[in-house]
Amino acid sequence: MDGLTASDVALMNRDGEGCNGWGGMIWLFAILALMGGGFGGFGGGNGNAIQADVNRGFDNQNLQAQTRDILGAVTNGTAQSVAATNQVYHDIVGYVGDKYSELQRDVAALAVGQANMLANQNQCCCGIQRAIDGVNYNAAMNTASINANTTAVGQKILDTIMGNKIDEM
Repeated sequence: MDGLTASDVALMNRDGEGCNGWGGMIWLFAILALMGGGFGGFGGGNGNAIQADVNRGFDNQNLQAQTRDILGAVTNGTAQSVAATNQVYHDIVGYVGDKYSELQRDVAALAVGQANMLANQNQCCCGIQRAIDGVNYNAAMNTASINANTTAVGQKILDTIMGNKIDEM
């Protein structure tokens, strides 16, 4: 509709002007025919353009479907990657938790072993101290017995010497 204005169209549509009441409507059909907008391309229009437009629409729809499929594949791949990463994370957390429990159990066993060794060492040390006390007591008793015996023997010798001196006098 190049070059036609609204007033041109209005002039063509006036009622009662010829063509048995069709008015300017006949001109509208003539313009449509010249523009190729009807009657199967009558008036120099290109009917293949409509088929190409339809084909382009189907092609566009196919491209959208392919894009949707690609987007779905990327989304699924990403979801699978995230799920695999989460699974690895949970597996590692479980593995580390198990190792931590084992380490905690082993450290507790070492602590119990050290406590037992300390108790045995204290018992042994206490036993050694009592044995040393017993040896010291026996040594002191033995020394006292020797001193007492030495004193008794010395006293006998002195008594004998004194007894002999008294007898000699």
